[in-house]
Amino acid sequence: MDVINGGVSFWWEQIGRPEPRAGLDGDLTCDVCVVGGGLSGLWTAYTLAGLDPTLDIVVLEAEFAGYGASGRNGGWLSAELSGSKERYAATHGARGVRALVGAMERAVDDVIEVCRTEGIDADIVKDGVLYVARSPAQLVRLREGLESDARWGVGAAHRVELGAAELGERVRVERA
Repeated sequence: MDVINGGVSFWWEQIGRPEPRAGLDGDLTCDVCVVGGGLSGLWTAYTLAGLDPTLDIVVLEAEFAGYGASGRNGGWLSAELSGSKERYAATHGARGVRALVGAMERAVDDVIEVCRTEGIDADIVKDGVLYVARSPAQLVRLREGLESDARWGVGAAHRVELGAAELGERVRVERA
C-alpha cells in the first residue's frame, strides 16, 4: 500500500492506518454510488444522506477513505480562489465570481460545523491566513491581490495589510 514517495500521509502516520475492509464481492444495487473516498466523495455521500436519509448510498474506495490526495493535503481549509477571477468571470460573470467565493467561504464554516456536530476531533482552529512578502516584488503582488479582492467585492472585509512591526508580533520571518 506504500506509494513511491513514501508511506501514507503524515496524518495517517500519526493515528495509524485503518483496518482494511473486505472488497466488494459481486454486484451491488444502490440508489447512489460514490466512487472515491476522498474529501469530495465523502462530503457528497454525507450531504446526500442528510438531504434524504432514505437513500441507499455506497462509497467505493480502492484503498481506504482518505488514502489518496485528500489525505495528503497540508491540513488547512481555504476559501481562496486558486485561479484568475478575470478568467472565471469571462464565462460566469462578476456575479459568478462573487457567488463562487461566497460558497467557498461558507464551505469552510460548513466543514467546521460538521466536525462539531459529528464529534470529529479535527483539531480545527479558524484563525485566518497569513501571507508574508519577503521582497519588494512579493509586496507588490500582495498589495495587488488586496486591491483585486476589493474591486471584486470578495474577501476584502477579512484581509488587511500588516506592517513589519505588526507582523513581528505574530510571526518572525527573515527579511519580511
